[in-house]
Amino acid sequence: MQNKKKCYIFAQNFEFMYSEVLRIIEGGLHNDARKIVNYSQRLAAQLEAEGDRKTSASIQELLRNSHAHMATLDQYINLPVDTDSRMRMAEVSDPSKKATSIVLEDLIESQVRDFVRLVNRRADLIRAGVDVRFSMLLYGAPGCGKTSIAHFVSEQTGLPLLVVRLDSLVSSLLGNTAKNIRKVFEFADGKPCILFLDEFDAIAKARDDEHELGELKRVINSLLQNIDSMAPDSVLMAATNHAELLDKAVWRRFQTTIEVGNPSNAIKQQILKVQIGDFPCEFISDNKQLSQLATLLEQSSPADMHTTINKAKAKSVLEGQKALTYPDVVMEIFNYTQRDMNIDALAQYMSQAGIPQTTISHMLNISLRQVKQITSKSSQL
Repeated sequence: MQNKKKCYIFAQNFEFMYSEVLRIIEGGLHNDARKIVNYSQRLAAQLEAEGDRKTSASIQELLRNSHAHMATLDQYINLPVDTDSRMRMAEVSDPSKKATSIVLEDLIESQVRDFVRLVNRRADLIRAGVDVRFSMLLYGAPGCGKTSIAHFVSEQTGLPLLVVRLDSLVSSLLGNTAKNIRKVFEFADGKPCILFLDEFDAIAKARDDEHELGELKRVINSLLQNIDSMAPDSVLMAATNHAELLDKAVWRRFQTTIEVGNPSNAIKQQILKVQIGDFPCEFISDNKQLSQLATLLEQSSPADMHTTINKAKAKSVLEGQKALTYPDVVMEIFNYTQRDMNIDALAQYMSQAGIPQTTISHMLNISLRQVKQITSKSSQL
């Protein structure tokens, strides 16, 4: 009798596991990552209950290490479009095809890495009953790295980045704007991804239009409701250049808020090294010249720096130089920041940056005597 009971229990357990395996396979065939994860977790729990802790632990480890939860980009082929313009309202970025190098202030980097850990361990946190939102709001001046941080988080978690510019959702008919917002959130729901709302202030800025205030309030309410209705394990990121324009209720929807400002001189030196990369460079180990360049770029964002360094690299290649030189970069910084090709002003700028007069004479194709006259006038001012 006891043997029959054991056989019955074994048959029941086998049937349960057989059923779970079938559902996991079904989830894989339909690209339903959430189904794969849920039934894998159930299978692991059942195996542990039966004493097979080794197999259960292996399944749990696979789930923890599979950051993308077996995501495939096939799910993102039919991206949502605006009804009127038929333009796509979102783009998807594959984390496996990029390697974003970011250099951040220590505090910001710590906050970003903490958020990455939260996202990577969200299944554990949810199982433990921890009430946490996997959401981050980035705000600050343009070009300082907010979008780069979003791509970095995507790559570190293995989750595709679904990039939505909210200004692209704003329709001439505000009723359609609320529908567009709902379309995007419904599309992202149930997919293993990071929903990234760029230009997040686009809707809040429009509240200045007093003639449409009632309708705009409904649009903002729609945005907030859609955020609130996201699945517990969904990941949301947003970025804005105009934090002061955001509705107060928006801030409460984000677990992590980070101000991304203009980097310090020390960080800009590190950014310069990253942006120069493996390109041949004469001054890459000269800390004094790197510091001087960072000072000249004091008012420039990392995006501006990227443009400046790339222009200097291009000029170096076109002129057949063996390596990027300090004077070349100084000249490009002047061209980009001053936007004034006055020879006297450029000569003074280069001299103040510590470039020898003979080099200035050669680069600007003017006589050494003329350079001396220009720089002497500058020293007398």
